[in-house]
Parts: sequence; C-alpha cells; structure tokens
Amino acid sequence: MDEPIYLEYLKEDTLLGNDKPKPKKIQSFAMIPYFSLKEGNIEGVMGCKALIDSVDGDKLSSDELMNKKYLFVSSTTMASLFAMQGGMGTEEAQALKNTYIGRMDDCKTVDAVDELHTIMFLDFTRKVQESKEEAEAAELKDKEGKAKISRSIMQAMEYIRKNLHTKLLLKDIGFAVKLSPNYLATRFHEETGYTVQDYVRDQRIAVAEIMLKESNYSLTDIASGLGFGSNSHFIKVFREQKKVTPKQYRLRYYR
Repeated sequence: MDEPIYLEYLKEDTLLGNDKPKPKKIQSFAMIPYFSLKEGNIEGVMGCKALIDSVDGDKLSSDELMNKKYLFVSSTTMASLFAMQGGMGTEEAQALKNTYIGRMDDCKTVDAVDELHTIMFLDFTRKVQESKEEAEAAELKDKEGKAKISRSIMQAMEYIRKNLHTKLLLKDIGFAVKLSPNYLATRFHEETGYTVQDYVRDQRIAVAEIMLKESNYSLTDIASGLGFGSNSHFIKVFREQKKVTPKQYRLRYYR
C-alpha cells in the first residue's frame, strides 16, 4: 500500500542529497489541524484555531502580504489532499481549492488572508464531514434498498423533539448536529420523507393533541409552549392538520 502523500512530504528532506538544500518541512504539531480536517472533525479544527492562524513556513517573499499568500496556497493545497483522503471527491476538492486561491487574490491585508485561511479550513472540514455522512447513509441501506436514518439525522430529530418550545430555525438545528443548513435540509428529506419544517409542524401538533386530551392547559399556554407565534396561528395549523379546531378536538377527546 502506498504511503500517504503527506507523510512523503514530511520526510522529503531525507530523500535529498547532501549537496541540495533541504525544504523546510511542516512541524508535526502544525499538522494536527489537517488530521482533524481529514476526520471531518469541526470541533477538533476549532480547537486548533491558534495553529491554523499561525500558518508558517519559509520566507518566500520580502513582502509580508505576498509571503502570507504563498503560504495560503501551500496550506490550501495540503487541505485539499487531506480532504480527499477523508473521503471528499477529487474533483470537488480541487474545485474548492481553486475557489479559495481565487478568493485569496482579492485579499488586500495579512489579516484578510488569515481570516480566509480559517474559513477555508472549516469549509473543507464540513465537506469531509458531509462526505462521511453520505458514505454512512449508503452503508445503512437495508435489503429493500431503503436508506435507514443516519446518526446525524436521528440527532436532528431528537433536537427538534426537545426544543419544540423554541423557534427552531434550520441554521440552529444544523449547528446543533454539526451539519450545514442546506445539507441538513437535503439529507433530512431524503432519509425521512419529511422536510424539516413539516417534521417540526407534525411533532408540535402531535404533542398538542396529547395536551388537549390529557391536560387542563389553556389553548394559549399550549400555543406558546409549543412555539406557535400566536393562538390564531396555532388554531390555523391545527385545523389544517386535524380538520377540527383545538377547542373542538378537546371537547371530543378530553379524558
């Protein structure tokens, strides 16, 4: 089995003759963020933010900004290699690398390059995470070819059930389960058959039914406690789903 390219890079100086200058290799501690990127570990990358921000190497230009840009290109290339090893598609990784190198050209200050460097790292890490999620979902297909629900989507469903009293924005659910909002929306629908919004609505109505049947809470308390913006919104949504108003439902089924 061929040795991973980044290990070859790290020991490249041992392969050169004594009469040739040895390139400065990346120090081992500075490689830590790349390994977190390869695992799709966003928390690990954020925990290494100081190392990411301190990207260093040979001084390739006397101009500080140009030198930082040269180092950015090197780091982005390395990030793309690790991302591919983590499961990201080759074409996608190369395209993302080129995108960030293109964006780097517009940076006018060292701080702007540093900021873009962190964004680049997190973007690659999220893409690796999404690739792993896709692979995991594919592996979980049952004999009938119907995909089972992946761990992240199960976590999203659990988060929704525990937070029905809040506004439940897609970006907040995604943040809780470490998935980008767009990717969460796509995977959720593919795996459950529901949109996130429909699932939230149905869960709220299901709990409202129980509260109407088995508690003395007022309609106002139920509406506010389940994240409906107002009584009228609660009544409208409930009637659309159950074909009766909450009050009629309680009169019919209250125990």
